[in-house]
Amino acid sequence: WWNTQFAFAGVPDSSKPASEVAPSYDDNQYVFRGSLKGVSSKEEKIPDVPVVALAESEVTLNVAPHNAPALQPKADLQAEDWQRWNDYGIGLLLQGDLKSAESAFQRVTEINPKNPDGWVNIGRAAVQEGDMDRARAVLQKALALSPDLARAHYFYARVLRSDGNYDGAAAELQKVIAQYPRDRVALNDLGRIYFLQRKYSDGVKVLNTVLEIDPEDLQAHYNLMLCYNGLGDQKQAHDHQLRYLRFKADESSQTITGPYRQLHPEDNNERQAIHEHVSVPLPVLSQRKLSGTTSGDTSRPTKHLGTAVTARSVERSSSVTAAKVSKSKGAVN
Repeated sequence: WWNTQFAFAGVPDSSKPASEVAPSYDDNQYVFRGSLKGVSSKEEKIPDVPVVALAESEVTLNVAPHNAPALQPKADLQAEDWQRWNDYGIGLLLQGDLKSAESAFQRVTEINPKNPDGWVNIGRAAVQEGDMDRARAVLQKALALSPDLARAHYFYARVLRSDGNYDGAAAELQKVIAQYPRDRVALNDLGRIYFLQRKYSDGVKVLNTVLEIDPEDLQAHYNLMLCYNGLGDQKQAHDHQLRYLRFKADESSQTITGPYRQLHPEDNNERQAIHEHVSVPLPVLSQRKLSGTTSGDTSRPTKHLGTAVTARSVERSSSVTAAKVSKSKGAVN
């Protein structure tokens, strides 16, 4: 509305003193009393711009008397919401909030107890937490609902492996690989189990399959190093050891970048796998008059239509930050 009024009839308010004007801002007060002669409209008047509702939402709140007991929260579980609860739980799981993730997955099972996804993901959270008894119970329930579900077999293999039941774990992983022959995670786990069983040749065969998919797979090189050591092939073991050391994360980088990250909390925040961006107060700028300011001279603080920002100062700050980051590029990365 304001822009329409300004475009058709906006003129500086003559009753107010003239304010500062620069190429990047205009602090004058405007009124909408300008001449409408010759405006681009069928009638010489400001058009009445229609207001269109793009979206609407309605919420009904139950307001109890002030002395009534507090209402207990109750989740309204709809059949079509199971995937939203499931995705929410996965997000919590990836953040490491295992208890909250399990609670979200429990909602999936309440919406549809015959949906194996909820039970599998409860088992996944339990495996990560180390509660193997809980994981075993829910994964068996998932397999009863969907005997061929590869995800359930994979996490059930993790449970059996923790029990020392390597034969059972290998059998579960074989079922996963039968459906997904190029799944590097399942192949790596199977190769590791063969190593623990001292079936070094079988382990080498499986792990070389991983390298055919990804020649830089870190876990495969590590387990091949162990398997070749078990076979007594020191040359191959040394070769995979070198590749493992080449591809592994540089553990010393945390120490190297530590002092820089302590001095630059914004950069430290950006390097976190999970982080949030929060608003910061804008700098308080000088109110002195910018006499003689031209389009090429914006080195002084400037005001921008009610928002305190700077032109050249922000640009200079950004370039300095970029220079610091560029100088420490390797360490930051």
